[in-house]
Amino acid sequence: MKKHSAPEPPSWLEQAFPQVHYLLLALDGEEIATRWLSENSHGVALLTRALSGEKQALAGLENGHSADLDDLFELIANDDLAGWLKERRPEVLLFFQAIQGKEDARLHLERRKPLFGRLVPTLRRAYARFLDRSLNGSGMIEDDAMADMGCLIGEMHLKQGEFEKAIEAFSRAIETHPAPDLYEGRARAYRALAQRDEGAATLLRQRQA
Repeated sequence: MKKHSAPEPPSWLEQAFPQVHYLLLALDGEEIATRWLSENSHGVALLTRALSGEKQALAGLENGHSADLDDLFELIANDDLAGWLKERRPEVLLFFQAIQGKEDARLHLERRKPLFGRLVPTLRRAYARFLDRSLNGSGMIEDDAMADMGCLIGEMHLKQGEFEKAIEAFSRAIETHPAPDLYEGRARAYRALAQRDEGAATLLRQRQA
């Protein structure tokens, strides 16, 4: 009678972070992983479909409610997971870091993983909304994370031309955990606001002349 080998025990990743375990399998083309994510992790499933080029999934990341993506965003800043990914799937770690606002990671992805890089701006905006909601909710956030959050939210408002909101975000983070990037961001927001106001003043004078 033929003996069957015992099934392999679940890996550390599968036990601790099953969403990422199945995300990596899905990226490697395992269809069963895609089905598992669809049934168990909406946000990570949406990301997986977007990475496969599905436009509807990309629209879901862009326009969906931030609460629907909590299962995704709660993973990307986990130190234990970052250490594992650094050794085994560095491109995924760079993707997560780029979503958190690290420009060097984004630039690297644009060269080595263009599809990953194209998704970063959309996911950054969604991640900033997630962080903003978290901050205005329980407030149970570490100081370093608060600084990163304030910087990301401030940059998001800067790019959208919402300079007063950017100043508020940078200032709030500075009060909690001062950092050079926060002061530089606030300075850029003040300069942009001043330029806008100077332009408005010039235009008004011309109309009144």
